Amino acid sequence: MRAPLSWLKEFVDLEAEPRIIADRLTAAGMKVERVERLGADISGVVVGEVLEVLPHPGADRLVLVDVRLDSGERRVVCGAKNFVPGDKVPVALPGASVVGHSKFEARKIRGELSDGMLCSAAELGLSDDHSGILILPADAQLGEDVRGVVGLDETVFELEISPNRPDVMSLIGVAREAAASVGTQIRLPHPSLRPGPQSVESLVSIEVEDIQGCPRYLGRVITGVVFGSSPNWAQRRLTAAGIRPISAVVDATNYALLVTGHPLHAFDLDRVTGRKIVVRRARGGEKIVTIDGVTRTLDSDDLVIADAAMPVAIAGVMGGRESEVSETTTRVVLESAYFDPRSIYRSSRRHGLRSEASSRFERGADPNGVGFAADLACSLIVEWAGGEVASGEIDVYPSVIANSPVTLRPQRAREILGAEFSDEEMFGALDRLGLKPEVKGELIEVTPPTFRNDLKVEEDLIEEVARVLGYDRIPLTLPSGRHRAGVLASKDRLVRKVRRTLAGAGLYEVWSSGLIGPQDLDLAGNPSVVSLSNPLNQEQSLLRPSLLPGLVAAVVRNFARRNLEVRLFEVGRCFLPSGKLLPNEPLLAGFALGGVTTQRWDEPARELDLFDVKGVAEVLLRSLRISATFDEIVQPPFHPLRAASISVDSEQVGIIGELSPEIIQRLDVPYRIVVGEFALDRLLDLKGRSESAEETGKYPAVLIDIAISVPESARAGDITDTAISAGGEILEGIRLIDLYRGEQVGVGQKSLAFSLSFRRPDRTLTEKEALKARDAIFDALVRMHDATPRS
Repeated sequence: MRAPLSWLKEFVDLEAEPRIIADRLTAAGMKVERVERLGADISGVVVGEVLEVLPHPGADRLVLVDVRLDSGERRVVCGAKNFVPGDKVPVALPGASVVGHSKFEARKIRGELSDGMLCSAAELGLSDDHSGILILPADAQLGEDVRGVVGLDETVFELEISPNRPDVMSLIGVAREAAASVGTQIRLPHPSLRPGPQSVESLVSIEVEDIQGCPRYLGRVITGVVFGSSPNWAQRRLTAAGIRPISAVVDATNYALLVTGHPLHAFDLDRVTGRKIVVRRARGGEKIVTIDGVTRTLDSDDLVIADAAMPVAIAGVMGGRESEVSETTTRVVLESAYFDPRSIYRSSRRHGLRSEASSRFERGADPNGVGFAADLACSLIVEWAGGEVASGEIDVYPSVIANSPVTLRPQRAREILGAEFSDEEMFGALDRLGLKPEVKGELIEVTPPTFRNDLKVEEDLIEEVARVLGYDRIPLTLPSGRHRAGVLASKDRLVRKVRRTLAGAGLYEVWSSGLIGPQDLDLAGNPSVVSLSNPLNQEQSLLRPSLLPGLVAAVVRNFARRNLEVRLFEVGRCFLPSGKLLPNEPLLAGFALGGVTTQRWDEPARELDLFDVKGVAEVLLRSLRISATFDEIVQPPFHPLRAASISVDSEQVGIIGELSPEIIQRLDVPYRIVVGEFALDRLLDLKGRSESAEETGKYPAVLIDIAISVPESARAGDITDTAISAGGEILEGIRLIDLYRGEQVGVGQKSLAFSLSFRRPDRTLTEKEALKARDAIFDALVRMHDATPRS
């Protein structure tokens, strides 16, 4: 919202410097983004009169222009030709500063001296239009500083408007806030109308078919208007506020819009078929050419303003070209209405149209400000374009809209704010905002006006009190020692730990979209999914049931960009059907690896495989101190021989595996991709069962390495389990350290080497005890696995 300061001062007395006023508004909750001084970079540009236009002897596209100033005549070279003798134009004198020229100097152009420069609107910073020279008002005085003529001596506040405050998208609304912040009174305009003998009912009829979409529609008629321009001072104000002047009638509606915050629209009555206005829903397939020249196909959900034959405007968004005011207009139908915000929002988004009207209607205009806005616009049209207002008005308003009372308890306000504001101060603050409070016993009651639909509950009134009386009056206090601020919940701390653990394992965290398409379901194992009722496209029509589709897609993108060692993880929620209104949203942790490792001097490059992803899973489980078992499974989307489920107490909590060859072929990638996924909610519950840690051994361990030859069919895991059983309680750990196949062990045999760690918790273990336990392990392996000890 742009609010020119001189315009604002018409409604409220503001004597302070602009920066101080901006600070006061910001302190009261009306954030001033910028204080702009129009024309601050423009200097040395004055009003001149065109005397004669001559062809340039050395260039067909240039002309020589003789101009008269208050100090004499000058000749300038110009490339534009949109002026004639007698026109007043802006002339930049040598030494002047304009947009694009910091210091203009007289110079020769194609052999002719240009002792100045004629300026376009773009060079003065008024608009982006540089197609021709700006023509000034005929009554501009020669030699006068152009900044004053075109309104470049204006200070403009640019305000950030929160979505719940449509009332301050108007000069009156901003003035009301300014008056409350400085303790002055607001002055409202009082439009005066002198209706003619013709009644509005004899000129037009209005019918509202959709009362829900249009709870109020008011129409007035002005006859005998003459097409022309609005006054220069009005054009300057509109331009400073960010609206391009068009014509007297249109400018009057825009002027009233900026003052009141209520959008209006003017129709050419003689171009309205049947002289009938109908507010209805569009019929599917109907078309309208809007005033921007675009043909738009309407949806049956669009609210439209129609005549007896066809739509003439998209209600609250944009008018149609067929009924717009033009040079031939003599009779105007003025629309001032209140439309359902949700309907306007949907139509605006559907057609990709954002206008001054839609931005206000979709936030919620004032249904009881309709008449005032219409009166102001009518008076301006008559003043600027002539004509006569028909007597009466057609006001379709079957159910008057009003807000419910809201009660403020002063003591409650003091408790919430922590400030000792008096009852009288609170009453005065609400009164300065125009809320008309009433004292009822120990309570203050307010019936919010309909321009303040954001005031619903007591806390809203408390916020208004704090804004007006000043946030700086609320004392700063520190929380007592028994209150802890900024502490994460235990589950959030564990999620953070999971992220740190996976990052520490060499994986990079990614974020993937929660939307997938049917083509991604095979990566999730083709589960039941939640579909969107109105998807953007087929590729984003489902809510993800798993993190794997997004992770695999990220791996594929990395491969395509020649990043051939990819290690990624993600922690996020997925969505599963629940049979209820809302889906189940489990928290999952997923990871995906693919490509080849970086070659090192001591280790050749190799392709990442199932054991790499198994290692990641084990690191995560170990960090949470959870013991789990890995069991072979055959399950999509995994390789039939390279996948495992992860279980805790016979309950599956995760899964790892290599993607099947069919999926790798579909993805068209050069390397295998291995993935894993945990039900993180369940893991965190398991972690919560025990927070205790085992005490580190105080006595030294005895380390012994053994090697055995076993049949090729023997599994290292089974051998490890046997060794743990045979080693007894002093066997602290066992780790496979080597695998060998070759001539020294024979065909059908393999050699496995293990590192054994023995320790007693109560004393130092003797070598004899350790060797006895080692021999017991050898005996069990020979007996159970046909093993042969190797030296």
